[in-house]
Amino acid sequence: MRHSITRRAWLMAVLVMMLAALLFAACQPVSTPPAKLPALPDAAADWQKIRTTGKIVVGTAVDYPPFEYYDSAFQLDGFDPALMRALAQQLGVEVEFVDLAFDGLGQALALGQIDVAISAISQTPERAQLVDFTHPYFASFDAYLTRVGSPLKVTTNEDLKDLRVAVQRGSIYEDQAQKVLVGAGVIPTTNLLLYDDIAAAIRDLNEERVDVFVLDLPVAEKYVAAGEAQLAGQGVNEQQFGIALRKGSTELRDQLNAALATLQAKGVIARLAEQYLGIPAAELTPVTAAAVTASATAPALPPCLDGMAWVADLSFDDQGMTTPPVMFPGQPFQKSWRVRNIGTCTWDSSYFFAFARGNAPGAAMGGTPVNVRGTVAPGATYDVAVDLVAPLLPGIYQGVWELRNGADRAFGQTLRVGVQVAGAPTPTPAPTPTPAPGIVFYADANKVTRGQPVTFIWDVEAAEAVYFYRDGEEWQANGVEASGQQTVYPDRTAAYNLRVVKQDGVEVIRTITIEVLESAGPLIEAFAVVPNDDIPSDACVDISWRVTGAGAVIQLTQGEKVLWDAAPPEGYLKDCPPGIGDYIYTITASNAEGTDTRQDTVRVVDSALNMMSAPANAPVIDSFAVSPEAVAVNECVVVSWNVGGDVKTIQILRNDAVILDGAPVTGSGQNCLTEAGSYRFSLVAASSTGVSSRAEVTVTVAPPTPVAPPAAAPTDPALTAAPWVLTELFDGVGKLNPPLPKSEITARFGADGALTGAAGCNNYTGGYTASNGVITIGPAATNLRICTEPAGVMEQEALYLALLQTVATYTVKDGVLTLADGSDQTVAIFTAGN
Repeated sequence: MRHSITRRAWLMAVLVMMLAALLFAACQPVSTPPAKLPALPDAAADWQKIRTTGKIVVGTAVDYPPFEYYDSAFQLDGFDPALMRALAQQLGVEVEFVDLAFDGLGQALALGQIDVAISAISQTPERAQLVDFTHPYFASFDAYLTRVGSPLKVTTNEDLKDLRVAVQRGSIYEDQAQKVLVGAGVIPTTNLLLYDDIAAAIRDLNEERVDVFVLDLPVAEKYVAAGEAQLAGQGVNEQQFGIALRKGSTELRDQLNAALATLQAKGVIARLAEQYLGIPAAELTPVTAAAVTASATAPALPPCLDGMAWVADLSFDDQGMTTPPVMFPGQPFQKSWRVRNIGTCTWDSSYFFAFARGNAPGAAMGGTPVNVRGTVAPGATYDVAVDLVAPLLPGIYQGVWELRNGADRAFGQTLRVGVQVAGAPTPTPAPTPTPAPGIVFYADANKVTRGQPVTFIWDVEAAEAVYFYRDGEEWQANGVEASGQQTVYPDRTAAYNLRVVKQDGVEVIRTITIEVLESAGPLIEAFAVVPNDDIPSDACVDISWRVTGAGAVIQLTQGEKVLWDAAPPEGYLKDCPPGIGDYIYTITASNAEGTDTRQDTVRVVDSALNMMSAPANAPVIDSFAVSPEAVAVNECVVVSWNVGGDVKTIQILRNDAVILDGAPVTGSGQNCLTEAGSYRFSLVAASSTGVSSRAEVTVTVAPPTPVAPPAAAPTDPALTAAPWVLTELFDGVGKLNPPLPKSEITARFGADGALTGAAGCNNYTGGYTASNGVITIGPAATNLRICTEPAGVMEQEALYLALLQTVATYTVKDGVLTLADGSDQTVAIFTAGN
């Protein structure tokens, strides 16, 4: 798997303990004064220390599911942590995990920061020179299946060059393929297909939709014996995993080996393998009884040891992801940590902090590497800050950062930053459009479950042009006939518009908002068909999709033609429309809980004049729109995009600052603009070969124009009678808490529809409408001050301002104002002030 194939460097940093004195004497760079070296513990006493403290400290790199990962609640899980918990119970001690950069596990062992390391570490003779290993606890033996009669033989990864490779989603082979095939440029991203069902992969193998299927050998042999496939190769990336210890930690190794043998005999390891790796006990590859023998070749040793330990979060502490700070989409903020140099090397400006990974696309939050300033001697602490931007799309994000040395090797504890990006306010159902002479526009439903169809019907008289489009789409590209209908499958609550240009040049827009309810069934996370607008008659389109949901049956169609029945949950397909005309591509995902559907229409013309140009082998940006392109301060725009072809990464930027990193191939999000000026939104998509495509849209934000309120302003005297002082604020998770001591949050609802107040640090101003218990609050502008006291005040302010936009209802009773969101969750409670 990953660790023996792609990341061998960590072991070269581990010291043979008998050489420690000689090594440490020359460890400091010449340009820095020598520092006091840490006292290294005696490896032979490791087990005695663990017995005395009643705790074993385990280092792991939590970036390799299903062996180690954070679950949906951001708790450490996986085969390796579960095994270590069972081992600790067998040994009668507690277990403490330390999340470290994989390249730094060996250094952490040598420095005594951890007692053992477990992280799908493959045993090799070279590694055995520098660390001790337990007996192997897991062995993997990969197999390569092809259809019967295929001449393909697989002896190296290069034998898979440009082939279509299938793996089981969530298996150890998915990560392996991403790293040694896609990451190494052996195959493009579009040639890796992920399956939930092995039988479906075998079927597509025989139907020549894929060329080779990578899986465990015992499973592969069953299909070969049944005559359903042919074995093209095996053992290309064979590995045996063991637990690493410091050299000379003999008693601890013996204790762990005895505990492993007990768990093996009780069937515990087999049960864990089935639970986490999906390998039944009968198909588990046997492991050898002894650890690998060390190579006789002398190891190359580093000049000194790098080590780093996290000390504290200095800002925006997410409390272990129990209460991540709430942010607006696109809100800039600065995350800072305090760390300690626990190694023997002095850090200098060649060392830098860099984003390593995250729980979701966008978790990088636009962060860029930050170099160490000055020098940091062993034992010293250092404060580091990174400038970030909350992602554009609502959700919970956690980014993981690492410290790297001048040779670009990561080491030490990982640093985490977590935020919750607030969603757009729950939309108030739009009123029925005022009838207009000569315009009929209606929908057969205004509220549907995700994946269900809605048909819009229109009939327009005396029109120069008519356009039908969803908010965020380019209306100019969506011309329709004056009379017609269109069926759509909304994936989210959205407004659909009929734009009519009269013969006298007057434009009339009619809007219908469709409310979309969530479904318990499968979710089509992404569906893209590119290019899809005015393509030439000899062109083909690339179809890509990603579906989640247990047991989903997926079908791809073009009109009535079935392109792929029982398609994999994630994959790519090329299709060539046969001639001029409009072609509707549909994906449907169904299981016992429900159905989700998406559509995309491709228009084929007899000319390529309107084709979007892009460099060869570059991603195809089918659409990128920011709507509207002219707004006032505190108004919001919708950013939408659709990208296809060979796509590895997508970034969305605002004035060259990343507001969404690792964006999906298709999506949309809201961004609210609080300052006047010109904003350039950009989409940059890069392929697996490094070729990129770019699209830009400029939005103009005008200063707000004071407008006298109408005679019947939508305000409520119960709100405007007095200023309000906050007493309780929802934490975004499940509790209402009082504001921080020495911080005051207030709200004054003006009769003119203005909302003003103090947010804890800054004053704020915005707008609202309220009537009969229903309220809508727009985004607020602040005077952009930064406060450092009381601690956490900026996080509290960001949470408060974000929650205001989610408010949908209010009640005033006995001098108490209660604000609640669209799901009836109380988000803020105020009392009347003076």
